[in-house]
Amino acid sequence: MKTKKTTEKQANISKKVIATMMDRAIAIQNDCREHCRDFKIMTSKEHNDTLILRWTTIDISDIDRPVQCYRYECFELDGTPQHCSIHYADQEQANAFFSGLATLYTQQFAIDHKL
Repeated sequence: MKTKKTTEKQANISKKVIATMMDRAIAIQNDCREHCRDFKIMTSKEHNDTLILRWTTIDISDIDRPVQCYRYECFELDGTPQHCSIHYADQEQANAFFSGLATLYTQQFAIDHKL
């Protein structure tokens, strides 16, 4: 049975990087008008040497038509923010990006790593 430490080592992501990126997740959640959850640290074949923080926003301002979106921010491999997001106008490129994502770390709520 693999431990969390082994999994992190195999994923090549340190606890320090996780803490840095999830601290950013707390700031995102605090600034988010929608409900933010399901924070994930990911990699993509399309963006080598970049960590991606992905989260889900759910806007329930119209209860009959809730809107759910994925949001992304990019980070250096050491957890330093790149201050950019990911956007594709071309559907084929977007599909390649989505299918190439690999999750390294997941937590449901931004504050979970502080508990």
